[in-house]
Amino acid sequence: MPKLYLNPSLPDYFVAAPEVTSDVVPRSYVDEYENARVIYFPNLNAAIDHGFWATLDTDKYPGLKKFGIDLNPTSDNMEQHHRSLLQQGLDKSLAKMMCDHMQAIYNTLIPVYLAVFAEYGFERRKVMWRLNTIMAENMHVDTYKTEVEQHFARMFVNLDTQPRIWHTSWQIEDMVRQAKGRIAPEQMEGLSRGRVWSELNNSFFGKNSREWWDDQPRHIAFFAPGDVWVVDSRQVAHQIFYGRRALSIDFFVAKEQMKNPDVHYLEIANRFRGENRVEKAA
Repeated sequence: MPKLYLNPSLPDYFVAAPEVTSDVVPRSYVDEYENARVIYFPNLNAAIDHGFWATLDTDKYPGLKKFGIDLNPTSDNMEQHHRSLLQQGLDKSLAKMMCDHMQAIYNTLIPVYLAVFAEYGFERRKVMWRLNTIMAENMHVDTYKTEVEQHFARMFVNLDTQPRIWHTSWQIEDMVRQAKGRIAPEQMEGLSRGRVWSELNNSFFGKNSREWWDDQPRHIAFFAPGDVWVVDSRQVAHQIFYGRRALSIDFFVAKEQMKNPDVHYLEIANRFRGENRVEKAA
């Protein structure tokens, strides 16, 4: 269960779902997810051998530091996983051992994931094994070099023996409201929706982690070994202050299948751009 240190200058958007276990998911959490909440599951056992993941030598196998792979719901994914791991230089025995640990986690968490996001239909089923050490990355909402028209449903899992320390800050709607006094309408001229999103990030948090600390308030969350949480990382500003081994499950959803497509990040960016233009014209 995460240890939370909440900043009174920020809204408390953390939601505990203790009723969720590996056997019971009583309802969907899509409403909370689309409304920029961080939902965590204190009674969910993710069947993780933390010692295995913590001692995995990813310096020897750098391709594992960010190892992404698509899941096929109608076939044996472990054959594909095994081939991909061999391509990263693992010997057959270690690749087999890693596949066994991956399968144990999938067996426990994928049914929970599908129940938590039961109101979604998925176009692509991607998982990302994040087996690299991260320290003090820049605070940000997720941005991309190209615009991503799809929505995604994102679940995080701490695989490590150590806490994964997150700082979180404003929800995106708060950033949009405040940005009307921070970003001049002229800066929006000619920008794509994706670039508008980047400008929001830059205005609040700076362009990269080499810049000095921003002055925005933060919550602090220590996600314990085995903790599982879901959050739309395009809607909640976050910073991995320290973390070593984690999994994210990132299944993609057509924007039209969202309960509220207006909260897709490109729709929010488009409204912000349009409101700035209206204000300038006025």
